[in-house]
Amino acid sequence: MPIVKHVHPRGHFLQMLSGAHQPTVEDVLSDRSYYGLPPGATFVYGRLDDEQGEIYEVCRSVNRNSHQADGLGGGVPRLLLFQSTLIDDTTLRYDMERMQAAASAEGAVGVREGEEAVWRQAAGVPGRPFEVRYGLDSFTWREEGLFELTGTPINPGLHWYLPGRDYGTYYVSQFVEVTGIVLGRPVRGMLAFDQVYMHEEGTLYRDKDLVMENEGHLLWYTWATRYKDGSFEGGHFIVGHDRLGFGVVTDGKQVLATQDVDVRVYQQDGTPFAEQIALNVDGQQWEFLRHPKGSMPDMVEHGQPPTPQQEGRFRRVGDTREPATWFAWGETEPKHGAFRGDPVSKSPLA
Repeated sequence: MPIVKHVHPRGHFLQMLSGAHQPTVEDVLSDRSYYGLPPGATFVYGRLDDEQGEIYEVCRSVNRNSHQADGLGGGVPRLLLFQSTLIDDTTLRYDMERMQAAASAEGAVGVREGEEAVWRQAAGVPGRPFEVRYGLDSFTWREEGLFELTGTPINPGLHWYLPGRDYGTYYVSQFVEVTGIVLGRPVRGMLAFDQVYMHEEGTLYRDKDLVMENEGHLLWYTWATRYKDGSFEGGHFIVGHDRLGFGVVTDGKQVLATQDVDVRVYQQDGTPFAEQIALNVDGQQWEFLRHPKGSMPDMVEHGQPPTPQQEGRFRRVGDTREPATWFAWGETEPKHGAFRGDPVSKSPLA
């Protein structure tokens, strides 16, 4: 029987709901609020693999409130994040020259064109143009001079909600499987197309973020895998102290949504990154297979997000299916501990 370890002030649960949603172009472009939370950042991110074994980690904020997904801290324009293993052949590093050449999303507003939602840089904004097009059966992402990706969104969408006394977070996501060209090289990959709803002054990781305010989480990952046999699996995992956390997983047909989650993180010696992650999700054992070049030190250095980001793959323990295309982009937070109730944590939830 689940036991709540801590009693919180009226209006706080510090527990999370998760499930699936039916995506529509109308909802993607809507200005409506959910649970009293206005629309904030719209962003797309994920991993691309080329035929030479190099990987690229990409993220683009596309809308007027995309400060909630900025990658280099406060005061930096809404921009493109472009990391690759081409820089030092050891980890994923920022390609600063190409990032700085890209147009920001300052002033960009999504519009409907036919059956697609479309975002482009606003008039007068300097830099290389970008375009993101989202439809129920189509997806395109172009960064001039850098890459062009096309693909198909995968149903259903997934979402989660963390209510709070004065504000919370509602997070909406859908996976997209893509192919394309990056720097002249053919690639294939997995992306997430996400929208977040927060307090109007809220910013993920920085302002009015209940998870970060309470130093509550140990792990947060978004991940998806297409297997060589054609099957698919993807989901979101958050695990924190006390009852904070959830797991939501879909195979494209069925959806598992549970609060029954637990984690043990094993850190790499001398780094903030994970060597191994063992998860229990609804009684099923899962494991994180880290990519040997998947750590993202530049994101830690620049402090946004302030948590160690790392690429890899999630699978059920004992699953022998061979992956064809996959990503697992997320974080552990050693400052918050390696397991629930870890005495190293200063979280009021621990």
